[in-house]
Amino acid sequence: GKMTTGQRLSDHPCYGLMVAAGYGTISITITLFNKAVFSYYGFKFPLTLFVAQMLFSLLFVSGLKFISPERFGFPNFQFATAKKLLPMALGWWVYGISGVIALKYLNVPMFSAFRRFTTIIVMLGEYRFRGRLPPRNQQLAVVIMCAGAALAGLTDITFNLVGYFWVSVCAASTALYLLFIDKLGRESGLNDFGLLFYNNVLSFPFMLLSWAVSGELEGVLRYPHLREFNFQAFFLVSAAQAFLLNFFIFFCTRVNSPLVTSVTGTVKDLVTNVLGMTLFGDFPFNTVNMLSIGVCFGGSAWYSRLKYLASAHAALPPVDEDAHNSKSSSALKLMEEGKAADKLPE
Repeated sequence: GKMTTGQRLSDHPCYGLMVAAGYGTISITITLFNKAVFSYYGFKFPLTLFVAQMLFSLLFVSGLKFISPERFGFPNFQFATAKKLLPMALGWWVYGISGVIALKYLNVPMFSAFRRFTTIIVMLGEYRFRGRLPPRNQQLAVVIMCAGAALAGLTDITFNLVGYFWVSVCAASTALYLLFIDKLGRESGLNDFGLLFYNNVLSFPFMLLSWAVSGELEGVLRYPHLREFNFQAFFLVSAAQAFLLNFFIFFCTRVNSPLVTSVTGTVKDLVTNVLGMTLFGDFPFNTVNMLSIGVCFGGSAWYSRLKYLASAHAALPPVDEDAHNSKSSSALKLMEEGKAADKLPE
């Protein structure tokens, strides 16, 4: 299985980087897949897709637990744990709903430019909750990244206030969600699969309610391609991918840190944007706008480089090889010190 290599890989100095790359890759494919379902097939029912994605995730998590309890198992449902993890699930629900609504009003490059504010909120949140601030130059890189995003928003020809409102809600709730995974994940003592299980179980009622209120069901039943095999295949892949994406968000946040997950999202968006402009053609060309998006991604590339250099630097000094250090490889020193040991998924 996949996880057996994971146990050996976790000693690799670039382990954290590999996890982040895995998250980025999955994230790119799911964004493009969802866009294909919405744009190409004209399927305008995002909450229906969301409900399908959550059902798939619950199915996968429960299935994996059943097949291999020692590797993927987690304790059975407990109300005390559920109560503790509710804020995380609510963050995820708001993040999901707002992202879906925002994408209806904004094109992909604008959507992802605005999502950059997540990173600043995460940085402030980590400082607030954990008293951790990245070095000056990393802070500056994050600020440049978000300034580019703001400028891109102001120079967008397809100005849309409703879309901006929802994408701001999306950025804030994404940040809260990542911070909650970090904080509550540690406090609950659950592995990533346990967290995923609670996350989906707890947010499912809210999502179902949103779906019912949205009145999408009628539209879905009238949808012309509903019985076409190609559409069904796309829809199923999209629903199944969400589980992987969700798993990688947890995995990356816990192996690395909320900030690293957030920045990986930025780098991933650069790739998605280029693909979105070429594949979907819903992006009106405008020089200032292009430049500000460029500034935004220049900032993120710089941040990634600083982060990488920090990790390479941290890998140099010899470490005393007690059990913890060998397990939390030098790559994890890269992400914040002291974070490494208590951060590894079981």
